[in-house]
Amino acid sequence: MPFLKTEKKENNTLEDKEIINLIVKKGKRELLEVLYDRYSDKVFYKCVSLSKNRETAKDLAHDIMVKIFLNLSKYKGQSKFSMWVYSITYNHCMDYLRKNKKIKTESFESHEYKEISDDNEDLNQKILTELRLNQLEKLFELLDPEEKIILLMRYQDGMRIKKIAQTLSLNEGAVKMRLKRTRERLAKLVNENKHI
Repeated sequence: MPFLKTEKKENNTLEDKEIINLIVKKGKRELLEVLYDRYSDKVFYKCVSLSKNRETAKDLAHDIMVKIFLNLSKYKGQSKFSMWVYSITYNHCMDYLRKNKKIKTESFESHEYKEISDDNEDLNQKILTELRLNQLEKLFELLDPEEKIILLMRYQDGMRIKKIAQTLSLNEGAVKMRLKRTRERLAKLVNENKHI
């Protein structure tokens, strides 16, 4: 048994490209476990952030990992493997959201807000900031899936325009235009819902 532990430990130190090469060219399918351990949680949490549902995210993440493993031979190594995984994750989630129209909307009038006393300015500021974030999150949910994903890619994940374009199979000009339109749409929603 100690030999297996050492072998597994050595496999964990290999670069992604080396592991993929061993799987694809040498048939070492047992190394799929190493890739699974490295990426399954990341894929799952990205699915949760996009679908807002843990059960749906489990299904999506499972399908994505299967898709990744079935298409390993298509990975050419031109970008980091993590970006390739990320691209598949985004595209799969976008397809799912588009097909199932998974946009949650809530009635803004249904929320009750407690009155805030003026005796603690720091507490008031914290509550106000939290309310604004909650409001922005609700407005964000009103965006189309494609709009949400492009904003998440750019601002949550810090992806460059070029990488977003590659991931979504668009040209850079189209990405810039979609980002601009989506920011304008979100700003309009904020202005229209200042009472929230």
